[in-house]
Amino acid sequence: GAPPQAYGAPPQPTYGTQPAYGSGPEPTFDNQGKFPSGPRYRDLPFAILFVLHLAAIAVLTGVSYKHEPAVVPPPTNSTTYYYSNSTAPTNGGALDIREFYVDLSKVLATVLGAAAAAIVFSFLYITVVKRFARQMIVITLIASVVFWVVIAAVALIKGLIIFGVILLVVALLHGVIWYMWRSRIPFAQAMLESVSHVLLNYSAPSYVSYASGLVLFGWTALWMATVIFCQKYEGNSNLLLTFFLLLSYYWTTQVVKNVVHVTTSGLFASHFFYAGSPNGMPSNPTMGALRRAMTTSFGSICLGSLIVALIKTIRQIVQNAGRNSRNGFAAFVACIAVCLLGILDSLMRYFNMYAFTQVAIYGKSFCEAAKDTWSLIKTNGVDAIINDNLISGVLLMGVLLGGVFSAVAGAIIGLFIMPNAWIILAIFSFIVGACLVTLSMEVIESGVATTLVCFIMEPAVLQRNNPELYARFMERFPGVVRI
Repeated sequence: GAPPQAYGAPPQPTYGTQPAYGSGPEPTFDNQGKFPSGPRYRDLPFAILFVLHLAAIAVLTGVSYKHEPAVVPPPTNSTTYYYSNSTAPTNGGALDIREFYVDLSKVLATVLGAAAAAIVFSFLYITVVKRFARQMIVITLIASVVFWVVIAAVALIKGLIIFGVILLVVALLHGVIWYMWRSRIPFAQAMLESVSHVLLNYSAPSYVSYASGLVLFGWTALWMATVIFCQKYEGNSNLLLTFFLLLSYYWTTQVVKNVVHVTTSGLFASHFFYAGSPNGMPSNPTMGALRRAMTTSFGSICLGSLIVALIKTIRQIVQNAGRNSRNGFAAFVACIAVCLLGILDSLMRYFNMYAFTQVAIYGKSFCEAAKDTWSLIKTNGVDAIINDNLISGVLLMGVLLGGVFSAVAGAIIGLFIMPNAWIILAIFSFIVGACLVTLSMEVIESGVATTLVCFIMEPAVLQRNNPELYARFMERFPGVVRI
């Protein structure tokens, strides 16, 4: 029959009638036709538009590129470039090009070492989260209050009385909020433990996330080159290109991140619906979810990402206009507009996270997913927001500790291979490590959102497939759903 009614919600007929979204020939989950074998391509025009836009970027890069021959020194017995550091030879400050490549190889070796350290740390951190979820949530709550108190104390010592008082008020508000939310900690704990358990058994989403980091790095490099090549255009052409390039950068970045989110959500939805069922888990669920994200749901991902990209582009343009304006009132209006657009951007990205979760689970179009997500937020939005805030502190702590762990690894490697530059290598390793651990934490965030959506919309499935986890969820937070 239809799934149970969400607590305090009006009738929601679409929740029981949308088939869950699975891969091709897999068996149906129940007689309602969940995980159908032939889902339609959703929002296909936007997928085509995205591909055409990438082709336009490629054409623009090729047309705008103007080859400038590099200045090559006259051939000598030893080709040299001028380079200045403590290890450079004394023959006029010139460094043999072979030395340059040796140094570059050492930097790359350090980066690879830091990246490996970050990946190892991510696995260890997820393991610790699984075992000590409650303790880590409590630690992050206390740490957030302590952080604001320390900053306020520094401000007061420096004589910034008003600023210090404001920060103390912020610390007090944090303390009050966490005290009011303390009863929600057990549910967030159960959610973190469940998500961590899945990731420890299915690590493929983390690898997909790391691959997306490489894609974004390559895309950023190509985009920056295109921007440089287009500097020769002036007037209206420059304005149009600026808008197009900004939109392209944000759109592509959002699409890549949301593909990872939909892929991860597909895995967790498969685990929710299949783990413990007579049919069992499908084979290679992550690759199946990635295939759907890149095919039948790609248009929906492009549409939702385009909305966020437009908001970000407009915000960036308004911000630049405000900075360049000599009119004080216009600059003030631009500042207000930038703040409002920033809030809208954050809200839309948060909304999209849950909308794309529905896309991954049920194969809906973006508009259908947005409509049902709005219904979910109206009835259970407070629960979702509180749960996300309790868990976000744990994820942020993981990013910071992961960066420090990678920095230590980079510093140790640097002391052995480049002792004169180990501090710089440590800083660079911190950035690399923090970025990689962030990708892993975003996978956890996607898993939490998916598990929460599945539990709110169809708790009977969890009760049937995993009674123990269902009992933990209901015992620790019975207000999420009314059975």
